[in-house]
Amino acid sequence: MALLAAGGPSSPRKGQDVGKPRMQATAFDRARGLMGTQSGAVLRARVLGVVESLLCLLLFLIHGLLLVLLTTRGEGVISRRIAAEFPSWVESRVVEATPIALSVEDAGLSPFVAANLDSDNAAHRLAARGVLFLLAHIPTLQNDLGCLATLLASGLGVFILILGVRSLRLGAVASAATEAASSLRRQLHRQMYRLGQSALPTEGTGPVANIFSREVNDVRDALQAELDSRWTVPVLLSGLLLTCLLTSWIPTIFIAALGGLAWIAARALDNASKARSTGAAHDLALSYTMLQEDLSLLRTVRVHGVENVDRDRFDEHVHRHRAADRRRLVIDGQSTNRLALLLGIAATLGLGILVHSVVVRGDAPASALLIMSAIRVAMPAVSNWIRSLGILRQGSRSASGISEYLEKAPELQQAVGAQFVPPMKQRISFENVTLHNARGRAILEGFSAEIPSGSRTAVMSLDEEAMHAVACLIPRLIDPRTGRVRIDGLDLREVTLESLRAQVGLVLQADLVFSDSVFANIALGDPAHDLPRVIEAAKIAHAHQFIQDLPHGYDTQIGPMGEYLSIDMQYRIGLARAILHDPSIVILEEPTSTLDDEIKPLLDDTVDRLAAHRTLVILPHRLSTIRRCDQVLVIHNGRLEVSGPPRDLHASSKLFRHLEYVEFNQFATGEIEAGQMNG
Repeated sequence: MALLAAGGPSSPRKGQDVGKPRMQATAFDRARGLMGTQSGAVLRARVLGVVESLLCLLLFLIHGLLLVLLTTRGEGVISRRIAAEFPSWVESRVVEATPIALSVEDAGLSPFVAANLDSDNAAHRLAARGVLFLLAHIPTLQNDLGCLATLLASGLGVFILILGVRSLRLGAVASAATEAASSLRRQLHRQMYRLGQSALPTEGTGPVANIFSREVNDVRDALQAELDSRWTVPVLLSGLLLTCLLTSWIPTIFIAALGGLAWIAARALDNASKARSTGAAHDLALSYTMLQEDLSLLRTVRVHGVENVDRDRFDEHVHRHRAADRRRLVIDGQSTNRLALLLGIAATLGLGILVHSVVVRGDAPASALLIMSAIRVAMPAVSNWIRSLGILRQGSRSASGISEYLEKAPELQQAVGAQFVPPMKQRISFENVTLHNARGRAILEGFSAEIPSGSRTAVMSLDEEAMHAVACLIPRLIDPRTGRVRIDGLDLREVTLESLRAQVGLVLQADLVFSDSVFANIALGDPAHDLPRVIEAAKIAHAHQFIQDLPHGYDTQIGPMGEYLSIDMQYRIGLARAILHDPSIVILEEPTSTLDDEIKPLLDDTVDRLAAHRTLVILPHRLSTIRRCDQVLVIHNGRLEVSGPPRDLHASSKLFRHLEYVEFNQFATGEIEAGQMNG
């Protein structure tokens, strides 16, 4: 029966979603519906689940016949009334004959048939006739040794078949569940396009990444657990219960009722224990916090010379921590003991019922052993089903979170009748723009500024989010909460996103390269960009030389699964991409990391070439870059504090000079140390 105990994991059926919050149930139902795209895999999983359960029941019946052989040892008495129904070979097993009965030895399963063929129980008579049919057609069952070998070989064959069916079923379950998870991830990815606030690089994708990974995995695990046993466990448990009822219905009913009562009592004990354990864990965490506080204040204690007082406090906190820890361990131990006592009582009563049925009622010992084996087989399935309830609850909660994210209204909407925006000829205007981040903090507040066409404009601020907000408003990756952004007088909300973004090139240090070939990173899959054009753009960006030195040139895979590129190499690939895109507006964020002296002139030359007949908006990280700009926009507390040529601002603006020192002074930032300027 150890073979049958490996009957596979189980999980709640669809109808068991009742009692969950309606929103969670509805969200999980939608996630379950995604498995419909793998209807073939779902159907295979269901059919194979039923087949596996039936094979497990067959293996259980073979085990039951082995128990019969074990208890009878092939010896029995055949009544003269039914002797004529036995095959003729039984006569060779007769060791004693009387007018009313025949005693047989080495007769395999014949004693089982003799004991049940004229039974008052119709199920027993049916089972006896089935075994009698096997005895008549399978010669190896006609003696004890042959019967033992046949049953063992049959059991092993069925077990191997079970493993094969299970492998196919688990593959089908995995296909359906993973396809549903992939579909959810595709929906999340598309929703990220629609939601604008995640465009701010400083906000990152942390919350979405949690949904994308952990919560989708929770839903996948719940779908897998449900589909894994939805058609397996009910068939298996129903078959076991039916077999036990047909074998001996009175003890089966009593034991089933006893198991139900034990389950209810165990749940009540578990809930009470969890409440006490939670309180103890809270006290333990609080005392541990106090210990950490004592350790963190050692410097203050030593400076003020209160070591004696601090030792007393620490000893008191150690005592509280020990008491709380002991209470938690005692509670956990008592819970385990109570549960063990409950199971022990239930097992004792169940065993007593089975022994009573054999000793007092005269049931066959094999019947009691069969019921005990059925309980042993059912316990892992029930245990896995209980475990899967938690998986399903977590999956329902995660499905609700995913659904909530997918149902968010997009912040970016394209107006009906939106017009085409031509290449910029005059200016970009920010008119009283207010923008909040995802946490509700005002990034821009009443921000107004102009960027003339063909100019090179630097955006400076102590607030990195404010700088990125200006950069992301231009291609309309985000919309202002209030105010307007215009290009040549056209409100960006009134132009098509396609025509607007065709005019903008974006090179941000958080989004420089993809895990793909160098060619794909520059061309971005646009079939209009062939290799010669990509090479030409790379040459302008001073990237062609190092690309040629890569193992496979432009076909070299870069990123975590390929070749490592330094930040300046990644930046030059981003510049080449912008050059190939040929926009009228280019937004550049310089790398924050220190660049080699021989690289800086190459980047400056690329930016000079890129600036020809274009408008450049730069988020600078080098002082020389600021000085090469036509104007600087200085943002403070979300507003435009001052703007103008860098030379004028250096003379007139304290804030500009402060930013120069804090953000760009090499001594202040630690890029160089005193004495390194010599030579």
